[in-house]
Amino acid sequence: MSRIRLGLLTLLALAIAPALADAAPTIKPVVSVAGSVVRLGDLFDGLEARADLPVIAAPPPGKRLLLSAGWLAALASAQHLDWHPTSAFDQVAVERASRTIDADEISHSLLASLAERAPTAKAELRLDNSNAHLLVAADQTAAPTVQDLRFDAGSGRFTALVTAPGDDGSVDRLRVSGVLVRRTEVPVPAHVISPGDVITRADLTMVAVRADRMSQDVVAETADLVGKTPRRALRPGEPVRGADIEVPVVVHRGNLVTIVLETANMRLTAEGKAMEDGGKGATIRVTNTKSNRAIDAVVAGPGIVSVSLAGAPVTQ
Repeated sequence: MSRIRLGLLTLLALAIAPALADAAPTIKPVVSVAGSVVRLGDLFDGLEARADLPVIAAPPPGKRLLLSAGWLAALASAQHLDWHPTSAFDQVAVERASRTIDADEISHSLLASLAERAPTAKAELRLDNSNAHLLVAADQTAAPTVQDLRFDAGSGRFTALVTAPGDDGSVDRLRVSGVLVRRTEVPVPAHVISPGDVITRADLTMVAVRADRMSQDVVAETADLVGKTPRRALRPGEPVRGADIEVPVVVHRGNLVTIVLETANMRLTAEGKAMEDGGKGATIRVTNTKSNRAIDAVVAGPGIVSVSLAGAPVTQ
């Protein structure tokens, strides 16, 4: 090979050498990492080797770590990287990818723990802080742990420490408080029921209501509503109070009625006049139309009232 040709090849190799060399690495201004450590390749682009090298612990889930130009320059020098900051603004913000354990998930864990101490099948848990939450690593799927649970069965109040462990050994802790509200099913009108209507089972449906918001006079049994009539219009979905209903009037004031006295050995009847309204089973005043004597009688049905002698039960 001639000296002229060798010289040309040497000049060509020198000319293309910079193009074949590795490009200088560049920093990534904002980085999101999933694990507990930050690696060299998380901070610099253009690395062919050592990209997986751990260089610093990652911030806690949901937090940010700002790496300064000076810190990055020292790292680049230690790792023999061809990178130098051009200004103090050459920084990297490292964020830790996170998952939020919200109030609903916290409540679910609390209910599971409270179930060991009180019935929770028809109960609702309410946290005092509806925005309570914990932050864990994005890949953490374990449910939070309930510790130091204190529960007052009388009031339903509770306090607890809820924790969520991190993959780096750290633990996010949250003190919570709230109340366990029991629910009970009560019959309510399925539609508007007007005064004078006789309530049937088809007119009712069951709904769950908070026990602590249910007044003591709310009718809790379907059997106590069936056969009654409203004193006022009953609205659908609203619990019914005892004062809202009454036995339908089957004997009206001024009606002529048959007074029945019946024992095991005899049955006597007389004509009477009702002095007041009454539903079946109600005791009303009745006047005997022959003797004009006023007596107490039990309404047995439309137009029929019954009386009894001492010790002689009356069949109604």
